[in-house]
Amino acid sequence: MLEIDKDRAAIGWLTGAWDDYTAGFFALLPVLLLQAAIASGGLPLINKWHSLLPAAAYSLFVTTPVSLGCVLVYIRMARGGPARLADLFGAFPVYHRVLAVSVGLGLLTLGGLLAFVLPGVLLYLTYCFSEYLVVDRRTGVKESFALSRTLAEGWRRRLLPIAMLMLVLNLFAPEIARVSDPFKNPEVSLDLRPWTVAAYLLKNFVFMPWLGLAMARAYVFLLSFPTAAQEPDPTDA
Repeated sequence: MLEIDKDRAAIGWLTGAWDDYTAGFFALLPVLLLQAAIASGGLPLINKWHSLLPAAAYSLFVTTPVSLGCVLVYIRMARGGPARLADLFGAFPVYHRVLAVSVGLGLLTLGGLLAFVLPGVLLYLTYCFSEYLVVDRRTGVKESFALSRTLAEGWRRRLLPIAMLMLVLNLFAPEIARVSDPFKNPEVSLDLRPWTVAAYLLKNFVFMPWLGLAMARAYVFLLSFPTAAQEPDPTDA
């Protein structure tokens, strides 16, 4: 595939994802609301135990599989199907594999980031589809990473803008829940100023779903064209 055709395909992921989002918004909204409610379940644990450890455990064992269930929702929408609330829990049948893949991807990325940042970015872009594969195709842990590497080969440069937009939103968009004094005596407080609430809603109910759908479209596209996915890209970082 020519480079210009690859660029057009990558732009199509974003534009197509926006069409998916707008057309399926009302079916997707209950999924996003329930996901947000489940994700916030760890916050009361911080106030109760005055420690981040219970919330961290909740995030790993509950929020993580639900987040990958949301990935399954996005994949279904990218294939032209409707958003289904039941798919939000679609990662639990392969629970242990989901946890292993998510932890493995996190450790690879973190290790790479500590090694001068760029390796972490490359590792994430290489193996980011491992989480998609384990919930969509029910692949094993090693197979998920191996197939993700194959899919991303030659396409990392096109995946980078989506991943960077997600990172910027997660790092800089304000949250309505804030943890004060996290290391000694953590407590959760709410920031309900209009700007904070508006930014939170835009991040979690507009921009992150749109980018999540774009990544799902990229996954479906690359999965459907394995020869294009394996084609070497001499300009790929």
